[in-house]
Amino acid sequence: MVSFDVKGAYNGVCKERLIQRLRARGIPEDLLRWIEAFYSNRTATIQIYGQASEMRSLPQARPPQGSPLSPILFLFFNADLVQQHIDCYGGAIVFVDDFTTWVTGAGLGKEKWRDFEAEKTAIIHFTRKAYKSDSEPFAIRGQLVRPKTQVKVLGMIMDAGLKYKEHIARAATK
Repeated sequence: MVSFDVKGAYNGVCKERLIQRLRARGIPEDLLRWIEAFYSNRTATIQIYGQASEMRSLPQARPPQGSPLSPILFLFFNADLVQQHIDCYGGAIVFVDDFTTWVTGAGLGKEKWRDFEAEKTAIIHFTRKAYKSDSEPFAIRGQLVRPKTQVKVLGMIMDAGLKYKEHIARAATK
């Protein structure tokens, strides 16, 4: 299983690709034009102690962090990451910018990895037996990530033996 945090979540949303993905999902053209306008002709100023800078255009504007529309557009943008069937061979789940995928067998397959926060990435092998290969690091986009013995996914602490000892111990103290 691999669990990671998508790097710079909203900053990674490309307007052109977002519009393509929304169009592919059948979003009406009127709404697509509105979303495109939402991203266009954006400007910004900086104000410090009452002194404002001149207004500058933001040609590569991304979804604004405070907008209620931004999380929805981000989910549409990343929907392809988890649009796969969950079965006994693997699957994926996502919660905002936290992505987790798993497979059974020897490999992770040919996933389309996005930019991710290496320090927030966790790989774990679920098995009752320890193999030497289980401790070998993975190279994902040139960054080495070593497998861990436990991983926190959406608040649940999962251990390699699927015993949930740490999770149960922490829950018992609350």
